[in-house]
Amino acid sequence: MRRLPFMPTIVEHAAAIIGQTPSAAAQDASIMAKAHIEAYKLYRQDAVTVGMDIYNIEAEALGCEIRFYDDESIPGILTHPLTLDSDPGRISFSPGLGRIQLILDAAVMVKAAIGNETKVSVGICGPFSIFMELLGFETAIHAFLDEDPRVVPLLNAILEFQKSYCAAIIAQELGVTVFESWASPPLITPGIYRQYALPYEQALFTYVHDLGQPARPLVIGGDTRPILDCIAETGTTLLVSDYNTPLPLYVEKAREKGLTLRANIDPKQVSRGAFDEIDARIKEIYAQREVYPNLIVGTGVVPYDTPPGNLLRVMAMNSPPIFNL
Repeated sequence: MRRLPFMPTIVEHAAAIIGQTPSAAAQDASIMAKAHIEAYKLYRQDAVTVGMDIYNIEAEALGCEIRFYDDESIPGILTHPLTLDSDPGRISFSPGLGRIQLILDAAVMVKAAIGNETKVSVGICGPFSIFMELLGFETAIHAFLDEDPRVVPLLNAILEFQKSYCAAIIAQELGVTVFESWASPPLITPGIYRQYALPYEQALFTYVHDLGQPARPLVIGGDTRPILDCIAETGTTLLVSDYNTPLPLYVEKAREKGLTLRANIDPKQVSRGAFDEIDARIKEIYAQREVYPNLIVGTGVVPYDTPPGNLLRVMAMNSPPIFNL
């Protein structure tokens, strides 16, 4: 039996592999590229998504102040520069904004080094998550609940920004992976997702599809059961069953829609070496292969300080001959 693809989410952990902090790697294209290249050489995962502090990039480009650190902390957003009265016209794409060109340069270097061996993509944010970062959580939530008419023009402008960013990524023959963690329940309700996230994800994936991208991953972690039907309507080609969700339900939805399903292992278990629990999860995933073969074994974001030996052991465990299914 062939092993399933293994795609752990490695971002800041890549910096640890080369002895750098996340902030150092986030601010230097060469360091970021080296981190992802060396992480791939160590783990040989089945895909590489280039990025470090993924949720900050577009927000910073559009005016958020970012705090960087000397330790292993992840860079964070300090300010939320937009208001509901902001002019949507100020949201205009240029690769020279913030660190967008840095990300593109790093991804090109990674692709040049390992692109003939594995898939290389750039991690970007969904329009909904960018809106949340630009306005701040409380302001955004109140605007959604009030169905404030000023929300839609801003979301439309953010969507156009992301279309241009995707075009710049695809022009370098790189893939696009869309992260939308701000859209995960219980942070928002299913109604908010359907009204303010779904239409913009659909439009973005339609655009990416029209640019010739066959793979269109959407990554939303957590217990996404309340919005599962909506996620399946976005145009994504990837459904994520996080470690705290019932895998058979997601398998059934993926089979119904013809989507690839990534079944995640808890990254905290990887970090602390909870191998018995991980073994049980991997066996559960392989058992579902009998129902639907289009599966990937993955993880949530691997913590920075995860011992490399732990992740290597988990990757070795992803091997069918050891199973008694």
